[in-house]
Amino acid sequence: MDNQARVVVTGFGPFDGISVNSSTTAVLNLQCKWEEIRSQAKCSPELVVLPNIEVSYQAADKAVSHIWDELKPNLVIHVGVDPSASKISLENQSGFGPYTMTDDGCLPCQPLCHEQICTKLSLDEPCVLLQSRGFKCGISTDPGCFLCGYIYWRSLEKDPNRTLFVHVPTISDVFTADYLGDFLLLLIIILCKNCDIPISSSLADYL
Repeated sequence: MDNQARVVVTGFGPFDGISVNSSTTAVLNLQCKWEEIRSQAKCSPELVVLPNIEVSYQAADKAVSHIWDELKPNLVIHVGVDPSASKISLENQSGFGPYTMTDDGCLPCQPLCHEQICTKLSLDEPCVLLQSRGFKCGISTDPGCFLCGYIYWRSLEKDPNRTLFVHVPTISDVFTADYLGDFLLLLIIILCKNCDIPISSSLADYL
């Protein structure tokens, strides 16, 4: 791994009649904003976006292994959609299992320990700051018992000091792609500063 810090952000692909997952739209919008900043000035840390993780336990396992074993990130933010949500949720823990909802007829292939694992990232101050910028967001304790909770739990196993899950609502007139992309951009900047991950002035200026 080079000396540049690395942030990995993931989204999920289609599922259950949802042809375009809002998490995909959100992280791709974030990526566009990041590239625009990079085109104007030096931008660090490096951003790696995995926008379309297949909605299956096997794909989640492969993605988590790839992220932590190969990409070796300083910060990981998983993003998923909650169609019933009226705000963006910062999930503070996972492990509510058992994961009994099947994807394509499959369940996780290994026995699971269902104790809760909390992120060690401080969420109160980032949430208040994001709310002060006009974003509808809050902290949640229930990421669910399907792929969102599962991938979060697997990453928390790897390193709870550098892992967060964000649930976004369905794209709408309020929660537009730009709205969600701006939220993720500011969230990353805040978390990087709080975790002493070096960021360039071109990013710091957004705060």
